[in-house]
Amino acid sequence: MTVGMILIVLAALTAIGLPVSIAILVPSLLYLLVNEIPLSSAIARMSGSVNSFTVMAVPFFIMAGQVMNHSGLTEKLVAFTRCLVGHLRGGLAQVNVAASIIFAGMSGSAVADAGGLGSVLIGPMKKDGYTASFSAAITAASSTIGPIIPPSIPMVIFAVIAEESVGRLFLAGAVPGFLLGLLMMVMLRFLPQTRDIKVYPRASLNEFRVLFTPTEAAAVAAVYATIVGAFILRGLTLQRFREALLQSMLLSGNVLFVVAVAGVFGWILAREGVSGQLAEWLITIDLSPLMLLIVLNILLLLIGCVLEPISVLIVLTPVFVPVIGYAGIDTVHFGVIMVFNLMIGLVTPPMGLVLYVVSDVSGERFEKVVKDILPFYLPMLFVLFLITIFPNIVLWLPDLVFN
Repeated sequence: MTVGMILIVLAALTAIGLPVSIAILVPSLLYLLVNEIPLSSAIARMSGSVNSFTVMAVPFFIMAGQVMNHSGLTEKLVAFTRCLVGHLRGGLAQVNVAASIIFAGMSGSAVADAGGLGSVLIGPMKKDGYTASFSAAITAASSTIGPIIPPSIPMVIFAVIAEESVGRLFLAGAVPGFLLGLLMMVMLRFLPQTRDIKVYPRASLNEFRVLFTPTEAAAVAAVYATIVGAFILRGLTLQRFREALLQSMLLSGNVLFVVAVAGVFGWILAREGVSGQLAEWLITIDLSPLMLLIVLNILLLLIGCVLEPISVLIVLTPVFVPVIGYAGIDTVHFGVIMVFNLMIGLVTPPMGLVLYVVSDVSGERFEKVVKDILPFYLPMLFVLFLITIFPNIVLWLPDLVFN
């Protein structure tokens, strides 16, 4: 059974609606059976893939986002952000983007950002005069900032597979993420949808003191979110905490199972020499590092439109990393580019997982949300272009910190 056949089976199983983890596992097991490789090898690879100290960060990030959503901390965050930027043209649309920037430093997940902030902000935005579709669109667009600014679940996955520093990847995403948020906020000032929309009075110093104590400013971990939600905001009841834990376990189990089965898939790709064959092909066409990045950008944008980001990272990272290494491209630079592409895919049809989330939260039709999100592709693609052409935008901060 060849790699080509495995990919065909994978694509077919995905097309009929099977979970990606099963779609990866089935052809991998078939490969082992056809080649008379003991199934115990698959079990060893699966356990080895998740038996990593770094991978432990994933369930904790997921738990942090769930606890904040169930405890009322998200509402507190929105109230603080409204004091910061609610007086700007666009009102709650500006708050939506700024809250995503702050929330990004806590959840590490675009879906958690879209679901949490969307449930808090979309209703008030509609009351302030925005359409349901535009409210959902700005929520979806701003949620892409979440996995770019640290901490980031996709960055952790990439780091584990590429054997790269998580700290360097986290810092590398900070500047592109903040730049993306800033450009979205600037664009909102000129969109016709923000004209004649309610803005909020500039907040006083006393309002900031009430909303944002020094303790709350340290919200960076699941333990903190639990303590604040239960004992300070008093919104995290035992029942809500159980719900948050249940959701965290379900989401974590799904992500870690994909990581596990992808360990087998990655080993098969390595055994068949896929990375080496791809590298040899790239040598024959003699692409410059910049042209190679442009080709990979186009490929990742297309793939990201139809496949879930974690799955793409797990399947393609072991294929691409040796290739970009041969071309002399920094792994951290490429990691940020790869995650950035996949975040754009999260808000691009036909897959567009985040678009479905905000459509559900807003009660608006998917097609209308897609129409209203179109302008937001401009800042996303522009920042992607900048970080591709100018790697120092990505690398200067990690290089500065790690010397």
